[in-house]
Amino acid sequence: MKHELTAKKLKDVKLLITAGPREKFTASELEVLKHYLDGGGNVLVMLGEGGEIKYDTNINFLLEEFGILVNNDAVVRNVYYKYFHPKEALVSNGVLNREISRAAGKVVTGIMEDEHVGNNAQALTFVYPYGATLNVMKPAMPVLSTGSDCFPLNRPVLAFYQGKEAGKLVVLGSCHMFSDQYIDKEENSKIMDVMLQWLMTDNIQLNQIDAEHPEITDYTMLPDTGFLSEQLRVCLPEDDVEPRDFTSLFDMSLLNFSPDTSPQVISAYKQLRVRVEPLERITPQFEILPELEPAVQSKTMSCSQTS
Repeated sequence: MKHELTAKKLKDVKLLITAGPREKFTASELEVLKHYLDGGGNVLVMLGEGGEIKYDTNINFLLEEFGILVNNDAVVRNVYYKYFHPKEALVSNGVLNREISRAAGKVVTGIMEDEHVGNNAQALTFVYPYGATLNVMKPAMPVLSTGSDCFPLNRPVLAFYQGKEAGKLVVLGSCHMFSDQYIDKEENSKIMDVMLQWLMTDNIQLNQIDAEHPEITDYTMLPDTGFLSEQLRVCLPEDDVEPRDFTSLFDMSLLNFSPDTSPQVISAYKQLRVRVEPLERITPQFEILPELEPAVQSKTMSCSQTS
């Protein structure tokens, strides 16, 4: 859809899907989407690794009003298994709400009636390719996470929101998860079916216990160890008097390139009694091996006759 999004075009729309938008929404379009959700409309938003910065969009401006934010990061698997690329993250324990497992047919009949039975995070296994994590706050509810084998650890990747007027919003951090290449991998198709059922019907009611206390961890930033390893310096000596400006402890001139030392280099020629002259090309000398001749060993056999 390349034309402007208006309320007239969304009048008879039951579900609006935006997968990896690469243009910024106007203020009027974001307002139309907000009213569409508040009026009972359903919206599915999918993005990818890098978030808004990579896709050059501003969809978070709308999502933040419903308690969801797509981060500008990427999900990677820290242990190789089945898929070669680290960003093809295989998640085996990422279910945050037991109702998702039940709707996908992964729970034994009758187990949901027991209130003491907890959520089975390993009920579904899915591939999360080239995706980002989410920040989810109430009233939105996280339903899938990165699990314990991916970085960032136990962070939401799929979140649901339902408004007072029955308008529903689903946000997924990977627009590649349901593409032709990955839809049949693991149990991705089952997750898509559950997601569409929740959007279009009232057959799925999320478990409130899991919604109130999802098993997610705090979002922490990882240092860029690759860049830091190229900037190795000796440790700063401990001093009782701490400087007010810590930047004065760094000698940035070590990384500068300047011809200021050229006079000193030229004067060194005189001290070493080396003649100053432009560099000349030295003709390379190649050692040529003599012509090789095949070595043939001949054997002479003599026979003696005995009379």
